[in-house]
Amino acid sequence: MSASPLPLSQPHDTLALRLFFALWPDRAQRQHIAAHQAQWQWAPPAQPTPAAKLHLTVLFMEGVPADRVTTLLEAGERVARHGTDFALTLDRAAIWRHGGIAHLAPSQPPAALLSLRAVLAQQVGQLGLPFDARAFAPHVTLARRAQNSQPPNTFAPLRWTVRGFSLVHSVLGTGRYDVIGRWPLLDQ
Repeated sequence: MSASPLPLSQPHDTLALRLFFALWPDRAQRQHIAAHQAQWQWAPPAQPTPAAKLHLTVLFMEGVPADRVTTLLEAGERVARHGTDFALTLDRAAIWRHGGIAHLAPSQPPAALLSLRAVLAQQVGQLGLPFDARAFAPHVTLARRAQNSQPPNTFAPLRWTVRGFSLVHSVLGTGRYDVIGRWPLLDQ
């Protein structure tokens, strides 16, 4: 695992943070996703996601006390010890009309991804920390407010060998994502 300090401007015990565990693509995978994103026909008021922020959220947590970040880093370490790398195929491009989220998703989420989500939710729940427990719809957000945009008619599925996951701080009011923990998934 690698971790960096949170960019906090207030005492740790007074902050409630927006955090998420995510699949964070490496540079090559990010370029493939960005190339796919460039094939879309974006119509105003679409706001494409900057390439540096492309990711797949596995578990979102809002309102996490800053003094509990260390326990989440420890949970990530525990989960990674029992995980394995897996193949993910992003082969479905669509827009959720409610919210206008243009996204790239797997038509068949791999069992390893669903398991990773379940184990992370279990760990976070056991810590008594809040998380989004809605049904999991794995996707990479390509743009917001994209109701009037069009995905490409055809495209080659993007194949992603997932070799790890991250803990990310979504810094409120800045639009910035800070990766604060990273764990490899071993090839078993």
